[in-house]
Amino acid sequence: KALETIEVYAPLAHRLGLQNLKSELEDISLRYLDPIGYEEIINNLEVFKNNTFFNETKQVIVNKLAAEGISADVDSRIKHIYSIYRKMFTQDKEFNEIYDLYAYRIIVKSVGECYTVLGHIHDIFHAIPGRLKDYISNPKPNMYQSLHTTVSYKGYLFEVQIRTEE
Repeated sequence: KALETIEVYAPLAHRLGLQNLKSELEDISLRYLDPIGYEEIINNLEVFKNNTFFNETKQVIVNKLAAEGISADVDSRIKHIYSIYRKMFTQDKEFNEIYDLYAYRIIVKSVGECYTVLGHIHDIFHAIPGRLKDYISNPKPNMYQSLHTTVSYKGYLFEVQIRTEE
């Protein structure tokens, strides 16, 4: 049933636009398909869930953008368990080699503001070389447009995604 759920029902939920349900189905299925891998990821994620660093970092971003007069919505997320598992398996990575476990999404009004915000993010955090993806000037085939950068701050690596509402 768990394999059927990952192969049939989770993709169906994705097609229907039910992302939260898709993630929940995948995570629950993984718990039964690979309980050891599931527990390893859960234990590693506990460090992130119980740490106030990410709320503080979000406030640093919000304060910097407000000081610069930029109106933006700032949201954050922790990558879901099955997504981490799939990335570790398909890319042969260890847990600590996944740089987008935690990400901030910054939504601004214009493309120009996206690049301005990127500059401010790199002012306050240390940019990781080779970890900038410009999907605005080079959109993905599905027309996805966003700037992704990986940065470090106080010993943590995380991703920042910057895009317009459009």
